[in-house]
Amino acid sequence: MLSKRSLGSGFFLEVAVFITAILIAVVLFISFYFSLYLHENIKKDINKQANLILDNYSGQDEFSKDFNPLYLNKIYKIDVTITSKSQKEGLKHIQKGHHNFLILTKKSLKSEQFIIIKKDITEEKKLLSNMYLTMLAVIIIALLLIVYYASQLSARIIQPLRKLTYKFSNMNESLLRPIITSELPQEFSQLGDAFNSLISKIKTSINYRKELFVGTAHELKTPLAVMRLKNQITMMKYKKDENLDETIRETLQQNIDSIDTLNNMIHNILEYGRAEGGQFEEPKRMNIIRFMAQKAEGYELLAHSQNRDFIYNFEVERFMVNIQPLLFMQILQNFIQNALRFSPDGGMVTLSTRTDKDNFIIEIMDEGKGVDENQDFFAPFKRSVESTGAGLGLFIAQNAAESIGVIIKLENREDEQGAIASIRFPFSRFLHNEY
Repeated sequence: MLSKRSLGSGFFLEVAVFITAILIAVVLFISFYFSLYLHENIKKDINKQANLILDNYSGQDEFSKDFNPLYLNKIYKIDVTITSKSQKEGLKHIQKGHHNFLILTKKSLKSEQFIIIKKDITEEKKLLSNMYLTMLAVIIIALLLIVYYASQLSARIIQPLRKLTYKFSNMNESLLRPIITSELPQEFSQLGDAFNSLISKIKTSINYRKELFVGTAHELKTPLAVMRLKNQITMMKYKKDENLDETIRETLQQNIDSIDTLNNMIHNILEYGRAEGGQFEEPKRMNIIRFMAQKAEGYELLAHSQNRDFIYNFEVERFMVNIQPLLFMQILQNFIQNALRFSPDGGMVTLSTRTDKDNFIIEIMDEGKGVDENQDFFAPFKRSVESTGAGLGLFIAQNAAESIGVIIKLENREDEQGAIASIRFPFSRFLHNEY
């Protein structure tokens, strides 16, 4: 059943029904008119023949001298009978076997003679039947053409809506591009202008939020640096003072540690601000495999400096996507740094790619203790017990993933101990055809 809420289906149904109704009405009118016209002509012809015969012949014998009844039947398909017996006047239609006859009975105005004309109208009936079959074939072919035309017309009508839907489904806070209203039909221009106004307001809100985060973080850095410096000077000043209460030493050290934690949080907030800015970076067409291969050498050096091993293995040599490199780099770098941090000394971190039915997948595997899969590590300030960070790294990665359109996951390995961080590129999103 066609949905009442479907504009395209509703338009298609209305156009198809309306044109079909007009077509059927026209065909029925033509058929009825032609049938009536043919029937009236036959009646007029029989009446004319009857009057002509009654005016010129007084009986059957006189008529038979001039006209051979056998020839009349073969040539004109009529039988003529003139009788003085009283007959019921009128015109009637009879059928005998496969033949149809029209019989006219009429009395002469000059005498008491009656004429009976029997005309075989089988050919005329066949003509009408063939006409009806032709009309039926015309209706069927026309219906098919109407359905095709209505479907094409309804598709053209909703094409602008599909185009707008496609643009908005692939738009997020990082890709807020105004709609080019000149490409839309005139009827949709106002809708495009309204969306552009909304996009402008969203951009303003995002920029304000970014500036608020970054500005606040910068303002906090200076007083925290002063506080840390004063605590360090105080500890250095009284470092050799044995009479200084140990509690005071611990308090000063705790202050320094707390300030370092706050500085780390501010650093993450600034990273988030940079990620917000990176969202407005224009997507680039790039080979994601080549990009990771170029970065892998740096990660290998980083792993060796931390007494870890790093290997990479790519299933394919080429996978082209349109993404913002900065945002993708934030996700990849965060996952690899976490894998190195939580892997034991001598452990191995593996970067690999694979595909399934719906996705191109990048996986980063470590040999650490794994993760608690019941905990949402992508929420802000969520971190494991062993972590010393502020808990914003994966939150920033999640925001970057949403902006790019990829899906990221963090789960435990099944083959051995450790965790797997994955980045999934849905084929439906990255291997599409625009309308």
